[in-house]
Amino acid sequence: MDINTNTRSQQVKAYLLNYIRQNQLKRNDQLPSEAAIAKKLGVSRNTLREAYISLENEGIIVRRHGIGTFVAHFPLIQDSLNEFSPFAQLIQERGYEPRFETLAMSMEQAPLEVHDILGSPPTKKLRRIKRLVRADKQPVIYVDEYISPIVEEAQIDWDSFAGDMVRLLSDSLEVPLNQIQSRIRAAATNAEVSQYLALEEGTPILSVRSTIFTVDNQAISYSRIYFNSNVVELNIVRIIRQI
Repeated sequence: MDINTNTRSQQVKAYLLNYIRQNQLKRNDQLPSEAAIAKKLGVSRNTLREAYISLENEGIIVRRHGIGTFVAHFPLIQDSLNEFSPFAQLIQERGYEPRFETLAMSMEQAPLEVHDILGSPPTKKLRRIKRLVRADKQPVIYVDEYISPIVEEAQIDWDSFAGDMVRLLSDSLEVPLNQIQSRIRAAATNAEVSQYLALEEGTPILSVRSTIFTVDNQAISYSRIYFNSNVVELNIVRIIRQI
């Protein structure tokens, strides 16, 4: 397996997540040795350890000195782009009319975490899109999204963007999209999110970190998504495939 040198650490991380999923590893199951994975991917041990540290910080794996690396908990990974219910569907299922609104779009400096995920140089300005999804007139989903420089090469007509990022990327890029990896947690609204969702600061909400990947494991979009779960429930469908 060839690893793009611009995104080695992130692609190794994606490979490890896929390995856990595809092999249906559970808590306390052991991963192959670092040497074995480094050889298979053709990367250095330092690159591999960067990916391991990231996964360990997220609580997905645990490394036991002198013993090996083990799964700490099964990561929530979407098997395909179709298994994460679209925003419009989530709202319609609750009996509301979905409405999409782009709040702001600009080229700006992104946090180092975003550059690490998208594999872009820290000095490179990225497209940042803030958008809101309403149920009828009530704001229920706030999305803060960064777009990879790779997407900019496709010369997308951003003025025509109507709110469906997956469809836009699918229609615009030559490389097919492959999967969305999402991490969900409970959170409390900060000042910015409270403002957009019209909630009191500190209100409990669902927070999602979502990354879209192409078939060559290139991360092209990273989003921080906040759901007012009092109005819209987050539904995830897992497909059981017969072997």
